[in-house]
Amino acid sequence: MTISRFALFSIQLAFLAISLPTQAKAIDLPKFNPMGISQWQSEIFSGESQYSIINEGNKQVLEARSDGSASGLFYQKKIPISKHTELNWRWKISKVWPDAPETTKAGDDYPARVYIVVSDGPFFWQKRTLVYVWSNNQPVNTTWLNAYTDRAYMWAVNSGSDRLGQWTDHSRNIQNDLKTAFGEIYTELEAIAIMTDSDNGGESYLSWYDNLSLTEQEQ
Repeated sequence: MTISRFALFSIQLAFLAISLPTQAKAIDLPKFNPMGISQWQSEIFSGESQYSIINEGNKQVLEARSDGSASGLFYQKKIPISKHTELNWRWKISKVWPDAPETTKAGDDYPARVYIVVSDGPFFWQKRTLVYVWSNNQPVNTTWLNAYTDRAYMWAVNSGSDRLGQWTDHSRNIQNDLKTAFGEIYTELEAIAIMTDSDNGGESYLSWYDNLSLTEQEQ
């Protein structure tokens, strides 16, 4: 993704205690079904990755297909978070680009991404983005600044081909992760996004996303 396209995505997203949990309170996000998908807005950068609702077994999921393209879906809404807020999702991929130089501009392609956007102020250059990725080759829990902007922090939560074709679940304490990424405690999200992109290396990715949700773990 070029710097202008990465910056544009950030602008679009911006504008438009340790104990066992006893109960989780859900915070609604639009689902990946024919009704909910209309609340996810599209942003196209280099060609258009195709997103469609498909049936898998007895439920519906979002299929993402990228053929040398880069586009994403984002949900814009200010959502309060606390130290107990968790972001939950599951995803599945069909391939990786094993030699992708992911810490460089030439290798900024991923079969699956989930973005969290927060703000340090009212202007677009004050936005920060935490990007969870299914890395092509970086070890799990490796983190790095995006090659295009130091206001985007990449975090590998899956890596490589070990779980190709398998649904993989994640639950992340996003306030903790944002503190790790940016050194600040954030109490509000501005947007959430997903993207499958392959415009830099010209690869083709086929990936799937199930519904994302936010839960408030009550202590």
